[in-house]
Amino acid sequence: MADKPSIQRDKDDPAHDLVLMRRVHDGDESAFRTLYEAHRVHVLNFFHGLCRNHSISNDLTQETFLRIWKFRERYAATGAFKSYLFGFARNVWLEQCRRRRKQFQVELSATGARDLERLLSSGAYAPDHVAGRSEMEEHLLGALDRLPDEQRMVFMLRHQRGLSTKDIAVALQCPVNTVRSRYLLALKKLRATLSPQYGRKEVER
Repeated sequence: MADKPSIQRDKDDPAHDLVLMRRVHDGDESAFRTLYEAHRVHVLNFFHGLCRNHSISNDLTQETFLRIWKFRERYAATGAFKSYLFGFARNVWLEQCRRRRKQFQVELSATGARDLERLLSSGAYAPDHVAGRSEMEEHLLGALDRLPDEQRMVFMLRHQRGLSTKDIAVALQCPVNTVRSRYLLALKKLRATLSPQYGRKEVER
């Protein structure tokens, strides 16, 4: 594509993203570049959280946006742009998994780690009070790594990307109830895995 300046985008305006995507549908390269610059890091972080490899994450991010441009004429403004975007990202990731025939390790950013700690610190779980924070984060990473791929994607889209249950359902191409079920199963498995290390008795020592 020719090197043209990006058009201005209203910060954090989902409605404007839809306007831009409709312009992309009509072949507007500047609108596409604006969307790319606004959302590239979000997609990169999504893949990085799944595979813990910057080079692979960057390649998958490029592939995601290339597909959005390639199939732009199929776009229909029927929902949030983020759902549309991560729908492409989801397909790119699943294809990567099939190609490699294995699941990658998952990485949790410092912010994600705090979110997970807060999420799990209900009732018997209080990891904020446990010594050895680096060891705890390794346990969190390991617990996330053992989740099935679809459950891990639901958890990450909910807590790292901030998508609603409805938007996640669109992105992952499944019913809302399936999203809720996968999310609850992910929480249950995370708590079951982490409770031996961070249960109430351990915390009170």
